[in-house]
Amino acid sequence: MTLGEKIKRLRTEKGITQETLAEEVNVSRSAIAKWETNSGVPEVSNLIMISRIFDVSVDELVDDTKMIDKTDVKAEKKSDCSEYAGNFYDIELNGWNDGVEDILIINEDEDFLFYQKPLKRENVFGLIGKKYITSLKASKPSDISQKDSKIIDRNYFCSKHVFVELAVKEGFIKGFFDFRNDDYQDVVIQSFTDSNVLLKFGKEIDINTISKIEELEVMA
Repeated sequence: MTLGEKIKRLRTEKGITQETLAEEVNVSRSAIAKWETNSGVPEVSNLIMISRIFDVSVDELVDDTKMIDKTDVKAEKKSDCSEYAGNFYDIELNGWNDGVEDILIINEDEDFLFYQKPLKRENVFGLIGKKYITSLKASKPSDISQKDSKIIDRNYFCSKHVFVELAVKEGFIKGFFDFRNDDYQDVVIQSFTDSNVLLKFGKEIDINTISKIEELEVMA
């Protein structure tokens, strides 16, 4: 069990949000998100604070061979996302990657946050790569209860026309962009594997390079 998995397990068992833990450790919420997805590692002082908050030793946290309980977090593929209920959110991504505004987070797995956003009279669904999130902020209260939201996972996007945004790192010169996203403005996903997204007609995308997928608006 990795350090990130242990932090997430301890936090969810204690019933606190990423934001609450961030306040207790005195770091940003995005730092907690990075730790939980193993995209970053806490400094020693933060590890000590986390160990005190959850009443475990630092050794238990950092030693991958030690379990903190009998349940393997890797088997936990989905969440009810109760910590996000009650608000719309703005999500910023690193580099030149586009984020999303005023969305409802409706599910998550180990790689992605799944969301819905209103568009005209319909809802559009998408996903965000967790490892590229730099900021997640509540934008306004929501009057939509989570039980009334459609819960989706990555398989929802199979056989649909979608826009795929790949992670684009900021260039050395401001204004310089990587236009490889142009190949994925309108594609159809065939299936997901643990490491790739398989597109119709044989193309594959490394799942770790995906910052966002969003279904295209269905024209009436």
